[in-house]
Amino acid sequence: MIEKVLNSEKEAINNELKRYYNQLIQRKEDILFKDFISEFKGFILNKQAKRLHPILLIQAFKGIINPLYLQDEIKEIRKVAISVEFLHNAHLIQDDLVDDDQNRRGALTLHYQFKNELEKILKNNTNELNSQVSKRYGTNMALLGGTYSYLLGIDILKSSTFAEKLKLLSIKEYTEAIDYVLKGQIIEEYLNSHNITMTIEQYLSIAEMIRARVFERSAKIGAILAKGNIHYQIEPLSEAMLKIGQAYAIIDDVLDITDDIKGKKKNKFPYLLALNNVNEHQGKLLNEIYNKPQLTEDDVAQVKNIFSETNAIQIAMQFSKNLINQAQKNLEQIYPDLNKEQKSFFNEFADYIYKIGIQ
Repeated sequence: MIEKVLNSEKEAINNELKRYYNQLIQRKEDILFKDFISEFKGFILNKQAKRLHPILLIQAFKGIINPLYLQDEIKEIRKVAISVEFLHNAHLIQDDLVDDDQNRRGALTLHYQFKNELEKILKNNTNELNSQVSKRYGTNMALLGGTYSYLLGIDILKSSTFAEKLKLLSIKEYTEAIDYVLKGQIIEEYLNSHNITMTIEQYLSIAEMIRARVFERSAKIGAILAKGNIHYQIEPLSEAMLKIGQAYAIIDDVLDITDDIKGKKKNKFPYLLALNNVNEHQGKLLNEIYNKPQLTEDDVAQVKNIFSETNAIQIAMQFSKNLINQAQKNLEQIYPDLNKEQKSFFNEFADYIYKIGIQ
């Protein structure tokens, strides 16, 4: 069931995003701003995007609303759901910029997208100054684009036809999600730039702020708009989403292990677990490898071997499984219970997140 729902809703959300962009371009009169919207649209409408956050919002709404009223509200909730997709993409744009990543979802990141666009215009003048100009342009446009993406999400919530009180509550949850994400990014950047290795507790706290809180607030907004009970429905659903979001962050680190080793990224879950279990020789070798200017394939293989010897990957996957189990217990506490299909969806979604890491 889960794959069918994810694919079906993803298609509906992509169509809603296209519709929204068509309206947005029509509303803007300045030709230069329209050009920006077109570039920005190309980044957002990437076909490899999973659209998990709007899907969680929609499923939470469907799970709580009286089924008799669902058909009257489904179009509007899909319009609202893309707000959290813009929130999520704002974070991705900033994250790519901080890490100076060139690719995202098999395509250029937004700052490289703008950089390359200007370089094409300046292709007849290839001196170093123009290279610097195009890089700065890409950085500036991504900074502005990320901020604009956050604002688009608020505008979508504000413009919906739901009751004013529900919209205000939703906007409050949305802005708090932004606060969590930015706070998490600031702390993470501080630790990384000062070469401070995280504790496991710090890792989980940052994973909650950057990843899990957006999962949680997406579902929470859907539940609020469906007029869910705060204590008996929304709170246990929120707790479940926090656990699933943390598990997702851990699994993401497991999947990205090769690239993270090549990038000498220490504040990743497998590395932190290995560091807690290494012997003197393994610890010295890790330190030597991560302090090299550039790693060879043999270096990467040695690090992976240490991860294997210290059971870092197995522990990471078990840790994520424990979080998934806790999330499913939280889902059992929802009362009145979610509608049958959505109860199955959220339980299967929790398992789906874990299975991504073991495939």
